[in-house]
Amino acid sequence: MNAPVITPNFDSSVDAKDFTFRFKKDKLGNQRSPVALKAGVPSVEGIVAILELGGKGLELLQDAMYDTVQAALRAWVSETETASQDTCDLSKFTWDAIANQPREDRRSGAISEEQWTAFSADYASIMPSVTGKTAVQIGNAIEVFVKKFSMVKTNKPVLTALKIQLGLYMEHSPAASNFEDVLELLTRRIENYLKADDADQLVNNL
Repeated sequence: MNAPVITPNFDSSVDAKDFTFRFKKDKLGNQRSPVALKAGVPSVEGIVAILELGGKGLELLQDAMYDTVQAALRAWVSETETASQDTCDLSKFTWDAIANQPREDRRSGAISEEQWTAFSADYASIMPSVTGKTAVQIGNAIEVFVKKFSMVKTNKPVLTALKIQLGLYMEHSPAASNFEDVLELLTRRIENYLKADDADQLVNNL
């Protein structure tokens, strides 16, 4: 008698992934509770099937790949004043190069202009009373944040001061939770630049 064939009770073309959706506070300070969902994302087997089948599924996959490259380019353009075709090192934007970026850097290009604008407006409204700094000083800090420290990334005293100011903003702004992606990116970027600066100084002293 042949042994029974056991078929796994799942679709091998997808992997179950967790998704959490958070919501901003409204003008009255109310905030909807986060929504956690589990849904299927194409597995390696599923991706192979999409490539073999073609059609709309393949078009969607190509669109997603285009969006990933576009997001990486957008992040570079937003923080590079001299950005142009001539100054763009395309080797940094191949699929493998993007895949090897830190996950937070890959996601930074997905932060919309609207998010940056809203963060900037909130920072400008909160920080004068918190720090006693002028509107011009606050505006200068915002410009550095929006450009993700590209113009001060080797200036350790400035980075340290901005790290303190960012911490004060997170402590005092009731709306800070609305900008988790922005704040996560800026905080991690400061830390990385400060560590890189320490490493460079160590090398120069040896």
